[in-house]
Amino acid sequence: MSYINKHRTALVRTKLTDIGRELLAKGQLTFNSWIAGDSEVDYSYVKGWKDFVPSSSATTGQFFFNINTGGTEVNYSAVLRPKDKQYYPKSFLLDNGGDFIQQFGGESNVKLVKGIISNKADDRGFFSGSTASLGLTAQTTTQFIKESGSIDLSAFSGETDTTTFTKGVLRLSTPLTASSVNDIMVLNLSNSTLGNLTGTTTETTPSMSQYYMITNLEDSGSTVNVDRALPNFTADSGTIISYYVIPGGNDPADDYYGESSLTSYWHTGTLSFDSSCDICVDNIPVWNMNNPWCENMAGQFKDTTDYYHDHQLFGSEEFVGTKLLLNYKNTPEVTQALKESASSYIDPFQKGISIIHYTNSCISNFYGEFFHIDGESGKLLNLDIPVMWHRKNDVGTASGTTMGMRFLSDTTEKTLENTNIVYYDLIEYSGMSVTPSTPLAVGKVFPNEKIVVVDNEELLAAMSYKSNRNWSLPDLKSELTSPVNGECTGILKAGERVYLTYYMSANSGVTNTLPCQRYTVLDNQTASDKDVQFRLANVDQLPYMRKVESVGYDGKGFYANEFKVLAQVVDPKLTDRPDPKLWREIDFTSTNITTNSGETIDPLLLQNQNSTITGFILEGPTYTGATTFNLGSFIDLPQGTFYNKMNFGDERLFFGNLRTYIGATVYKTLFSVNIDGAEFGSSSNPTYTTGGDRFVSEVGILDNNQNVVMIAKLSRPIKIANSSTATIEITMDF
Repeated sequence: MSYINKHRTALVRTKLTDIGRELLAKGQLTFNSWIAGDSEVDYSYVKGWKDFVPSSSATTGQFFFNINTGGTEVNYSAVLRPKDKQYYPKSFLLDNGGDFIQQFGGESNVKLVKGIISNKADDRGFFSGSTASLGLTAQTTTQFIKESGSIDLSAFSGETDTTTFTKGVLRLSTPLTASSVNDIMVLNLSNSTLGNLTGTTTETTPSMSQYYMITNLEDSGSTVNVDRALPNFTADSGTIISYYVIPGGNDPADDYYGESSLTSYWHTGTLSFDSSCDICVDNIPVWNMNNPWCENMAGQFKDTTDYYHDHQLFGSEEFVGTKLLLNYKNTPEVTQALKESASSYIDPFQKGISIIHYTNSCISNFYGEFFHIDGESGKLLNLDIPVMWHRKNDVGTASGTTMGMRFLSDTTEKTLENTNIVYYDLIEYSGMSVTPSTPLAVGKVFPNEKIVVVDNEELLAAMSYKSNRNWSLPDLKSELTSPVNGECTGILKAGERVYLTYYMSANSGVTNTLPCQRYTVLDNQTASDKDVQFRLANVDQLPYMRKVESVGYDGKGFYANEFKVLAQVVDPKLTDRPDPKLWREIDFTSTNITTNSGETIDPLLLQNQNSTITGFILEGPTYTGATTFNLGSFIDLPQGTFYNKMNFGDERLFFGNLRTYIGATVYKTLFSVNIDGAEFGSSSNPTYTTGGDRFVSEVGILDNNQNVVMIAKLSRPIKIANSSTATIEITMDF
């Protein structure tokens, strides 16, 4: 605390003085000149020791002393540590002109040193292991979730409570004790074929997972009402599944995991010296997720009867500004060449994104200044998400056996157009992608903003609490074809455009799910009417879809009984976006994809469809006679004044894991002070004898007004002889 511990080598201890800190706070700190002091050197005290050790080589400023081994050791003058309220040096080395203040420049200078430091942040998320390839295991302590338990599928009877709005009713044998209204129940659904899903099998087995908001608790937690109807699984009585309750509300990161309001960086008493640098270190173990939308989905409109809510009443509306900031509001220009192609392209308009961020009221800096991404050293950001990703390389269609997908940052730094905002593509982990040499980009990592954005709307759908599915769907591909019913009967007149998507629904269990959110677009740039033939864009992109009637059905994944296409024809000269209330649905379910009537769809047949065999052609008369698709009634969207019912955008927590390396930029001021013995031939120290060696014990850095704004004290004085030069390097980190 008082003196610098003695060292055989001359180490430098540096401190910004009190006046230096004051000037820094004012924005007035400058570095102009330096002084070399010897205030703590008594040039005369060592002479007496020569009488005891005449043969010694001791010189002025140092002496020998006896040690336990009987030998001698060099010792030096003790030097006080640098202080905040530092004294002005009492004595100085003088140059040959008698001056003690030296200007920076020439051989002595001030340099900026910039360095990057990095470290690995702790893995954070709802799962242990943080590896989708090996299987995710849920964290079930109260640090992560409110409570967990198990339910017999017989409890899913389809019972509803229609008071105010339709609510699902779940009657539990073991009541909820820690949960409350607005919390989220995560249900990992199973069936009698798949069997019990409890323990670690919950996360490793690909199964349908659902998120429900608790709207009411009755009978001391034994009767649970959730925001929408629950599936009926009474036929699977005796099968046990797990559930988790994660905190809901607007700010669960603070309300449950952290502080309800911002806390001071220093705990009470730190600046009163009751404790030593005891900062707030609340470890919020999970990440936030907000999904803003800026356009209504297909079929989502304010029905005159039911008044379903549009996207402006979704949750996370306060994040649409971030969507705009990151250039997601702009519609990328589609080239004329693409429009003129006979094949389709994916709609470039970004309806919604998912923003994954670490926001809470604890001010502890767990993620440094930025995400440190370095491909050469393998320092990449990773997301592990428990979804059934359609492009996962899991041996092919209908054969996926493990849950979860990993996404990671690419290694190429990019910049958003017309900004200096840096990002890296968020791509599939190549070892888990169906195209390992060209993994698909599904979003962006913004290292300086310390956020991750998912912009693949199918991954967004699988992550959404409201979509009724934790699996993604492959894109459609379409082409123009001659009208089936003769000329002038085609669905597309010259110059028109069609938007296409689809959904698959089941007759039992989880029946209705959100349609595919990636729209396929096709322009008719020819001079005549055309029909549209379509198919799934690629094969081997339905790894988790099963046909229930197949021999060896394992109960995993999901299934469907119906395949319906949603279509809308527009005139691009009149509008550049489809109208949410004008989408039409056409049923393309047939034995061509189910084998037998009434059975579930065979994904192998679905992915190998051929328009001439399956009849996957959208014709003019069929489109004209099709019914309007209403998403609000299809998946039970909130309506009227019931704003407390869960909607899209109400997600608050990222149900997955994130791991990354973090970095910080260190700016260091380097002062190089060169003291030439031939130039500094004297000292103002009263004990100094002319002609003797000089010693330096301190160096002061002065501002423009000759204030000592920084002081450097040496662990031992260093000798300056007439024939020697000492270089003292002083550094200060900012």
